[in-house]
Order: sequence, then structure tokens, then C-alpha cells
Amino acid sequence: MFPIEYAKNGSFQWYSNYDQLVPVHGEELVSAAEYQWKQSAIFIPMSGMEEAKNSGDRAIINLLKTKVNNAEMTYAEQLETALFTYDGTESSGKAMGGLPSLIEGTGTVGGIDSSTYTYWNGYIPTTATYSLALHSKAYNTVSYGADTCDFQVTTQTLWETYEGKLQPNQRFTDAKTAEAGFTNLLHRGSKVVWSDICPSTKWYFLNSRHVKLAVLSGNWMKFRGFVEPYDRDAKYGLITSYAAFGTNGRRYLGRAIWTP
Repeated sequence: MFPIEYAKNGSFQWYSNYDQLVPVHGEELVSAAEYQWKQSAIFIPMSGMEEAKNSGDRAIINLLKTKVNNAEMTYAEQLETALFTYDGTESSGKAMGGLPSLIEGTGTVGGIDSSTYTYWNGYIPTTATYSLALHSKAYNTVSYGADTCDFQVTTQTLWETYEGKLQPNQRFTDAKTAEAGFTNLLHRGSKVVWSDICPSTKWYFLNSRHVKLAVLSGNWMKFRGFVEPYDRDAKYGLITSYAAFGTNGRRYLGRAIWTP
């Protein structure tokens, strides 16, 4: 459940000395968007032959480490794929919905009907050719006062288009984002990165205060140990996650489709 502030508190008032302060009763200021918990898993296989050929504690540890690293990389890639391409209907609805669901979804999203509650809509501008003016327009539209867009992600082609339009003294980067492994630029203080998995021509505008990955305590990439089936000369490790991806403010999010 993601709490939503959808109205202003109407009890603010000016007063002087002993003026009576009048409370406002029965205001509904907060609602909630609801997203279902989703479960995901990946196996780490180890055959009897692999274990025998890698005899010795050090060799087994190295082999296991390699297999765990491979499983974690695969897991991360699957989650990134879900982030950029899933609308929540994949795997018969068992998969976690990604940005297409949160931003581009119509009708009921997170249990709230966006056709009835218009504040519950992301910003989807008309398809166009990329320009710095359109870029700023999108940024401004999803920013409200000090609550601004702080993260943008797009394709390598569009990222390079943006980079090419900047003057040399405008090509600022964020050191922390670079340390995390992302090639990045800044736009109005917002970090701009690219992903190989982001669909062609798409540009996402995000606000970290309003996009959440909720995890059930202790159940993110949890290793559950090895199990040895009675009918296999092998053992299988299992990694699982219980998580929900959602937003408490779709209007702070946007998706543009721009050609370079």
C-alpha cells in the first residue's frame, strides 16, 4: 500500500492575538494505491559431476561463487526487463508490472481509476522529434515546486542526442551515479542515464519520492540454501524475492516518445 496525498490541508489560516482558530473537520487528504506482492525465483544448479571435478573446498567455493554471480546477473537483467517492458499482465499476471504499467497504464492502476480521478495520470506528451525545448517542457510538467524530477532514463541513441546538443560547459555528471556503474549526464539537476533494455525512442521522467520498490522484510534476493532431489545426481540452490513496484503519484512521472 502506497499512501497518496491528493488534496491540500484546508485548515491553514491567518489570525491575530486572541482570534478564535477554526478547525476544518472531515477533510479527506490521504488515500492509498495498492499493488500486489509479486514473487520471483531463480535456481543455482550444481551437478554431482561438477562438484566431483572441482574437488577441494577452494575449487567448490570458486565454482559456487561463479554460479551465484551468474544467477544474480540474470536476476538483475530480468528485473530490468520487467521495469522497462512489463505492464503487469506477463506470466498470467504473476509478474511485477514496470514503468509501462505505472506511467502509461490507462483505467485502473494501483486500484485507482485514472479516468475518474484525473490527478492519477502520468504525463504522456505527443510523439515528436527530440529537442531541448521539449525536454524542458516534460521536466517542468512532472515537477511541482521543489518536488522535481530527479532521475531520467532513455536509450543510448537518445542519450547521445541529448549529449550532442549540450555545450561543453553544460555536460555535468553526477559522481555517485557514475560510481554505481551508470554513464550519466545532468539535466536541470536531474540525473540522465541510458539502458540497453529501455525500448526504442522512449524517455522516462521519474521522481524517486514517488516511485517505490517495496520488499517484504528479509525477502529480497534471499538465498534459501540447497535442496537435493531424490531422483537427481545434483543439488539446486534457490534465490527468491517478494516485492511490489508502485507509485504514490503518477502525475510526477512521465514518458515521452521522441525520435532523434
